[in-house]
Amino acid sequence: MGQSRRQFLGDGLYLVAAAGLAGLIPASLGLSSCKRAGANDRIGVALIGCRNMGYTNICGFIRQPDVDLVALCDIDQNILESRNAEIQKYAYEKEIPIPKPDLYHDFREVLQRRDIDAVIVATPDHWHALITIMACQAGKDVYVEKPVANSIFEADQMAKAAERYHSVIQCGQWQRSGLHWKELVDYIQSGSFGPISKVDVWRYGGNEVPVVPDGPVPAGVDYDLWLGPAQQRPFNQNRFHYNFRWFWDYAGGKMTDWGVHLLDMAMWALNVKHPSTISATGGKLVFPNDAMETPDLLKVNYNFGPIEITWENNFGLQKTSFGFDHGLTFHGENGIIRANRSFWEVYPAKTEGVTIIDPVPRKVNAGNDLDLHIRDFLDAIKSRNQNTAANIQVGRDAARVAHMGNIAYRTGLELHWNNDSSLFNEQEANHLLKPEYRKPWELAEI
Repeated sequence: MGQSRRQFLGDGLYLVAAAGLAGLIPASLGLSSCKRAGANDRIGVALIGCRNMGYTNICGFIRQPDVDLVALCDIDQNILESRNAEIQKYAYEKEIPIPKPDLYHDFREVLQRRDIDAVIVATPDHWHALITIMACQAGKDVYVEKPVANSIFEADQMAKAAERYHSVIQCGQWQRSGLHWKELVDYIQSGSFGPISKVDVWRYGGNEVPVVPDGPVPAGVDYDLWLGPAQQRPFNQNRFHYNFRWFWDYAGGKMTDWGVHLLDMAMWALNVKHPSTISATGGKLVFPNDAMETPDLLKVNYNFGPIEITWENNFGLQKTSFGFDHGLTFHGENGIIRANRSFWEVYPAKTEGVTIIDPVPRKVNAGNDLDLHIRDFLDAIKSRNQNTAANIQVGRDAARVAHMGNIAYRTGLELHWNNDSSLFNEQEANHLLKPEYRKPWELAEI
């Protein structure tokens, strides 16, 4: 007997459950029956989560000549309809021929469709892992926004799922495709700058989130599905849409919002993946009485053997003394390098007025990093190359390091990471490796 839509969506078949991953996808939709896009094929794409980065991403995708927009999905009917209209308007203005996509509020219906080759996961962070893994099981390739997951455990399971289901995953850490970032990494790794002992990474600025009372769920919003695996709470506007990122149930504050981008650049340039010790200080010091749970001032020290990487976010400062609200400073015996999304520049040390190393002209970001990142993903889908510019291993490593900083802050402990066991030596910290899931949603070890 055929399976009804109600059975498919309601009987737990699509849950990544403790019993394991088998049976998640109906046999009729198994990997063996899913056609992968070939070198000359068009790629059917669906967007899950249509608000901020989702909208930015899908506009980038439809700019590519071999993409068909098949479906849009969002739990907020108001966002779904308004973004659909804006996408159609954008396509018309750019003279991009696209059909009107089908609209969904439940991502599970999207994953059933055979004409979708890839999904963009641009939901709040607490949904990234579950949807990505389900998409892999359904034979889809995935472009998942950063951070790839809301916990270290989830990031690890996503990497395992990509390997098991042979999925191509591109993480939304689009700086990995930026040409001036690549030039920076090449310069540092060439040895021309010399040894580096420390990297300071920062993101300044931020706004207060005033406390508001709980209220009714807005019309057109499926709040239960928005919560998904997160704990049941009354609806509060502060925890919804953009501001979800300041609450531990759904995200990790400025650290996982910006830290994954910028820490990833430091780790890439220095070819390091996991620290041995992590310590953090900070708190709710700039806006102590506002609604945010995550710290508005946070300083984290990571020890990567002979190299120290620091992170700082500070809502009370808008820019550094040298004028930038974000960036990295590489400290070496031959000088310093300052880098951000606009440029990077070498400031050589001097001995008796003479620079120790050859000067390097300022390198400016002159291209569209996101377009390059999307193109890399689409080409990888066609070639079946899992080593995308920001593959799931890259996303996992950056998410791990960001979450380690938050865990050090939340426990108040200096943490010692054992990469062989993927555990901290401190048991209190290990309790924060995996979230508590709200039934029926659960993610088991893969």
